[in-house]
Amino acid sequence: MTDVAAPRRRGRPRAADLEDRVFDAVLEVYSETSWRGFTLDAVGRRARVGRAALYRRWESKDDLLVQALEARSPLPVPIDTGDLRSDLVELARQLLQGYRTTPGLVSLRVALDARVNPELLARLTHTLNKSRLLAARTIVHRAVERGDLPADTSATLLLELVTGAVLSHALFALTTPEPAEDDAYAELVVETTVRGLRPPP
Repeated sequence: MTDVAAPRRRGRPRAADLEDRVFDAVLEVYSETSWRGFTLDAVGRRARVGRAALYRRWESKDDLLVQALEARSPLPVPIDTGDLRSDLVELARQLLQGYRTTPGLVSLRVALDARVNPELLARLTHTLNKSRLLAARTIVHRAVERGDLPADTSATLLLELVTGAVLSHALFALTTPEPAEDDAYAELVVETTVRGLRPPP
């Protein structure tokens, strides 16, 4: 008599699979609705996840949005090439690529929403800035230790000069540039920034 395999029971989805689906839904919903229309229920419907499962894992929509953005950071790769210019060029290149992705665009939208919802989104703006600030500060501190930059170099100013130019370039470009064009732009921004930050001889 041939054994017949019993049908597999459908259990709970794996935690990683559930998080992936929920985080994808977070980005989709937020990009379409912004903060006012962003709710746990809307995310649950998009991710096909029950309300109870969402509320067991995330206490609020703030908490869910923070975790989704941290998981899909526009700057996922640590930067340490051993050279100041190369580090900054890689920082600019990653930002250019990141701002053209859904997580990057959502992070920009959150930053704009924070201007009119400062109390609600204080945690979120901190999260959005954290990866960029840490990347820039680490690059600056290493460069100062090597003697590539003056000891009083402002990491904040460096961040604003590089990311400000990159953000403007990404937002106002009418078409998506070729990778070589991005590379050339990143190198131009970095060269101009470093030259401006160094004191005259």
